[in-house]
Amino acid sequence: DYHYVFSADCQPYMTWQARALYESWRAIGSPGRMTRLISCTDDEYARYEHMDVVPDTVKCPSFVWYAKEKFGDDDGYSAYNLPGGMNHWAQNVGTDRKWVVKLDADMLLLKPLSVREIPASKGVAASGQYDYLVGTKNGMAKWFVDEEVEKRLAPVGGWEIFDAEDFVNMTPHWFAQTVKVRMDKRIWFPYRGTGDVYVSEESPRPWISEMYGFVFGCGLAGLTHNVMRSVQLYAGMKPWDEASADPFIVHYGLRMDEGPYSWDKHWEPGHLERMTCATRDVKPFPVVPYPKRPSAHALQQERHNYIKVKIMYITVSAINDAVKKYNDEKCGRGARSHRVETKSLPIIPKGRDVPMKPSREDPKVKPRMTQKPTPVPVMHRAERAGDATERLLARKATLKVEREIAHEERMHRMWTMGSLTWVVGFCVIVYRFVRTKTRQRSEQRRRREKNPFREV
Repeated sequence: DYHYVFSADCQPYMTWQARALYESWRAIGSPGRMTRLISCTDDEYARYEHMDVVPDTVKCPSFVWYAKEKFGDDDGYSAYNLPGGMNHWAQNVGTDRKWVVKLDADMLLLKPLSVREIPASKGVAASGQYDYLVGTKNGMAKWFVDEEVEKRLAPVGGWEIFDAEDFVNMTPHWFAQTVKVRMDKRIWFPYRGTGDVYVSEESPRPWISEMYGFVFGCGLAGLTHNVMRSVQLYAGMKPWDEASADPFIVHYGLRMDEGPYSWDKHWEPGHLERMTCATRDVKPFPVVPYPKRPSAHALQQERHNYIKVKIMYITVSAINDAVKKYNDEKCGRGARSHRVETKSLPIIPKGRDVPMKPSREDPKVKPRMTQKPTPVPVMHRAERAGDATERLLARKATLKVEREIAHEERMHRMWTMGSLTWVVGFCVIVYRFVRTKTRQRSEQRRRREKNPFREV
């Protein structure tokens, strides 16, 4: 019932992100489909070799210069590809599923998204909270929507779950409002009411114009939001509650720091080609050391810091493993490669920016691509057996990590229940002691009163 969809382009930077997200979706066993919407120019499509990175890939036009072509606005805004591609797909291809799950490319899935756990319904989208979209509350929205629509707005973005019909009705408004916000000089620098801290005299237009276009588009389509704050955790951030300590989604759009370790997807290595046979030995991204598990009696702050570092480890390890797995499938397994051993989230095998079987994709629904995917070289029997063995080992490693996480949770619950039992037991003992003493005093008093020689 779920169709996961995300937007990307033809740059190496977006290609490895797309593969990592796809592998995370495969690993969690989520029912439904996943589609990559790729927006590139004709020249970029002619040179692009990675249509097979996500088997269900839909080619969309490039919308970077849409405003210039349509309105003469000399502004190349790559984020136009997100609403433009989503609208192109929704109106021309569409889905056969009930729910559309919109994601960003720089996300990893840890658990399947379900409306049973993340409630959504017709007319109500489940959405992630983005508090920095202050323009939804400070009056800025009145420049773009009427008062009735303004009441439906919420500071949301990133991931969403939509009723499929609602999504199709919403995307034209999303695209149109993005253009409208991006071109409106009233919100350019030096105006600070958008919440975008990066606007400047050199770059006066808010980069988050697309996010406002999305929020306003949802409002114009008559949608409201079930805002879910703890479904997503940014890699490098500590959880703030028990739900965010066990997130459905990891978003790695910000820099991660822990002691001397630091990594950011935006840095130069992230823009290197690393998914061709000639570049398969490009150095993998550095991985933070796996953290030491805290004791069962550790304070919440210590446990949350452990989860923070573990999520950092999981995230970068999963990216490296997804790249390696793709290169091994495409180029064979004989060449040297930089293997990073992982005990991470179930990847097999293992801010924000704009199957090998078994597969959960419906075999009756063909990927709608206008360009034939790059063929994967045929593997010999030994290579297939080796790959199956690697997947089996990876699955065992996954189960081990899942057992460790379950053990941590059991130990924490046992410690909590043990503490409560001790406190309750102590209180019962004290109560019985006091009650016994009280009874003894009362008995002694009655005996004295009955003693005939008491006053002699």
